[in-house]
Amino acid sequence: MNHKIIRKLVLYIVVLFLIIWPIHQLAQMLGHQKEDHNATHLLFQVSLFQMEILKSSLEEASQSKSTNELDPVRRALYSAEYTHERLILAAGGKEELGSLSFMNQLSQFIQRLQLGGVRALKADETLTLKEAQKQFGHMYEIYEKMMASNGEIISSQNSELSKLDRELTSFLRKKGLQ
Repeated sequence: MNHKIIRKLVLYIVVLFLIIWPIHQLAQMLGHQKEDHNATHLLFQVSLFQMEILKSSLEEASQSKSTNELDPVRRALYSAEYTHERLILAAGGKEELGSLSFMNQLSQFIQRLQLGGVRALKADETLTLKEAQKQFGHMYEIYEKMMASNGEIISSQNSELSKLDRELTSFLRKKGLQ
């Protein structure tokens, strides 16, 4: 008799296991969902990081004594511009997010300074770099707040950023023509 009870008990345990295990697996699969990441928001974070590097490079450039010390800011400009242009595409085009023209102007300004080879920076060139660094600092503060956590561009921040970009671009154009 004991033998029959043990067999029944083992059979019940196996049946119970075969019923509970798939239910457990299904519950675990449905309960554990992947985190939802917005690709545009992730690209914005990369772009913000590039802007932070540019900000740091501009701070160093404003303290530079010679033209060869401006190479890091040129590289940072290229990276920041490249990333921002990709962010524009991801965000829906220039209707949603404006370009930053100052980066191209600043890059040209630095190239013009370096054309003559390694030389000491003039006082007015250093002042131009310091002013560009100061104005970009304001732009960076706006850039940080430009995207909502859901990946949408905040239009008021974008408008303010475009205004500051026009001002800095105009300033750099004037300095480039001198």
